[in-house]
Order: sequence, then C-alpha cells, then structure tokens
Amino acid sequence: LHARYVLQLLCETRRVLRLMPNISHLSTSYSKDITICGDLHGNLDDLLLIFHKNGLPSQQNRYVFNGDYVDRGENSMEILIILFAFLLIYPNNLYLNRGNHEDYIMNLRYGFTKEVSRKYKV
Repeated sequence: LHARYVLQLLCETRRVLRLMPNISHLSTSYSKDITICGDLHGNLDDLLLIFHKNGLPSQQNRYVFNGDYVDRGENSMEILIILFAFLLIYPNNLYLNRGNHEDYIMNLRYGFTKEVSRKYKV
C-alpha cells in the first residue's frame, strides 16, 4: 500500500482511537460469538488463517486482539493495516488491546522500526 494511503489510514485510526474509551467492556452470550487472538508478532499467515477459520470481522463476528501484533515477523505493517482498516469499518465489533510489543523500545529491539523504515523509506 502506498505510503500516502497508509498515512491516511493511520491518521483516521488515531482519530477514532482517541474517541474510544481506554477500557472496553464486552459481554458474551451463547448467541454471539467472539474470537480472542493474541501474539501475531508480524506473522501475516497466522492472521489470515484465523480469518479463514473464523470468518472476517463483522457486526456478527466480533474479535478481540490482545496485543503483540508487531515485531519478529516480516509483515507487521501489513497486519496493522488490516487490523486498523477493520477497526475503522467495525469500531464496535473489533477491539485492539495494546501489548508490550506496541512500545517504542520493543519496536527498536525486535525489528518493527526497521521494517517500517525499509518498507516506507522514512
């Protein structure tokens, strides 16, 4: 995805996230499924497999991602693009919790900063 569109996606995601509460309260029931995921660590194949097995996020198909989306794998940026796009489409049905790998120092240490620099020539 061209850097111009990535920047637009990031700006819009930031705007939406600022409007959301810091703590999300979810309720579950037998009639509403929710898929809880964690620790993708830049492995796009894992995210695509989750969507293949459980369906794409939608109003009827809620997801919670418990952080650690980035670092280690080679496709952290692609994972963020996909998750942020679904968050903008379904803000009440897709929840993104921050993990320890969504931290500046962890990004430097485990490779996300280098990935972004390599893909988008800062």
